Amino acid sequence: MSLYASGVIRIISEPQIKFFDSGTSVCNFGAGISEGKDKEGNYINNAIDVEVWGKGGEMIADNCKKGDSIMVTGGIRRQEWQDKESGSKRYKHVLSVTRFEYLPRAKAEPELPAF
Repeated sequence: MSLYASGVIRIISEPQIKFFDSGTSVCNFGAGISEGKDKEGNYINNAIDVEVWGKGGEMIADNCKKGDSIMVTGGIRRQEWQDKESGSKRYKHVLSVTRFEYLPRAKAEPELPAF
C-alpha cells in the first residue's frame, strides 16, 4: 500500500544537495505543514523530512531557501535505522517528492501603482 500526498509546504531548513558516484543526486530539507487550528484556536503545525531526487532536487537546491513555500506531490514512506547508542530501531516518515511547483514569494512591501 502506498500513501500519496500533495499540498503546500514551507521549507524550514536550508535544502542540502548530495551527489553520489553514480551521478544521481538527492536534495534533503525539513518542511512545515500547517493543519489549521485546534479547539482552542491555536495553529497546528507539523514537520516532515523531504527528499527530492535527480534534477528536481538540484533545481530546488539552486532556487529555494529556508522560508520559501512550494507545492508538492509525492509518496510518504517510513525510514528505519538502528540507533548506534541504544541499539534500538528508530523510525521516521519522509515525503519523497515526485512533482513540485514554485510558488511566488511574498513581498515585504507592496508595490505602489505608477502615476
